[in-house]
Amino acid sequence: MKTSATSKAAWFWYSLAAVLFWGAWAILSKVGSQAIPPKTLQFLFTLGALPVVLALLAAKHFRIGSNRKGVGYSLANGIASGIGMISLYAAFRSGGNTSVIMVTTALYPMITVVLALLILHERLTRLQILGLILAAAAIVIFSL
Repeated sequence: MKTSATSKAAWFWYSLAAVLFWGAWAILSKVGSQAIPPKTLQFLFTLGALPVVLALLAAKHFRIGSNRKGVGYSLANGIASGIGMISLYAAFRSGGNTSVIMVTTALYPMITVVLALLILHERLTRLQILGLILAAAAIVIFSL
């Protein structure tokens, strides 16, 4: 049996690892949100990420990038991500269905598309616009 080019590509295996770990993260987040408040969960999530951060820093000999713009965007990314995580934990804690919450929040690329249109002046094809409309319709249908 011939192995496809995709299965040989590094991005594929990294993506698969992300899917597996994010799946575990979603379930752990739901279970954790039932036991403690969202802000506490975010604080403990951050503490749990510290061993990963320290390992990454050690691998780079404790040097952080020197590009100020990149560092600024990274810090802003952390702030936006942290606020988003607290919101997600609050959604879990409110008693919503985990699968509906995750599918709904997985539509964040729609916001990315809108921002790309407004800020980066990117353009969408008609097929891509149709995809956005269908994605929005899917959320409505999935939540019924």
